Amino acid sequence: MFNLFKKKEASVKVTDKIWMSEEAKWNGIVNEWKENPQLVIITWFDATYRHLQTVFAENTTSTVSLFIARQVTGPELAGRKIIFAEHYPLPVKEQDAFGRWQLKEAVVHSAMDEPLFKHFGGDKIIEMMKQLGMKEDGVITHRMISHAIVNAQEKIEKKVVAETPANSQQEWLQRNL
Repeated sequence: MFNLFKKKEASVKVTDKIWMSEEAKWNGIVNEWKENPQLVIITWFDATYRHLQTVFAENTTSTVSLFIARQVTGPELAGRKIIFAEHYPLPVKEQDAFGRWQLKEAVVHSAMDEPLFKHFGGDKIIEMMKQLGMKEDGVITHRMISHAIVNAQEKIEKKVVAETPANSQQEWLQRNL
């Protein structure tokens, strides 16, 4: 009746790689791809997809498996390592896609200066990290950070009445909050 005894659906384990800047994030994604050219890179927004196409065009002549999430059907992911170039602002949308694609784990690259993080004070965190001696191209990975990101996404989710699609993370936040 009220789903009091319903088992909570298992969610896909998300590992976040947080960079100080978007430029460092792009370089990190390119370097990860260079180590494993079979890597599949997925974006949630068209603007990110187009930007990554440009970044890869400047760094390689090889074909890169780069997709926009809404175009991924699943077979192109079979047996390949997958990374995401950003978070989607709503965690339920991310988890639904991860489930459809039968992922066991998702690795998401984000930057402190991208719109989602700026919305939650990423600029202040950047200054703190610099004071602690973190280098511009340093990456942070910790499950406490991943948990904090999910909490931030859930706060956004509570504010969204009816989602309006957008071409970028910034535009999404402007249209939906």
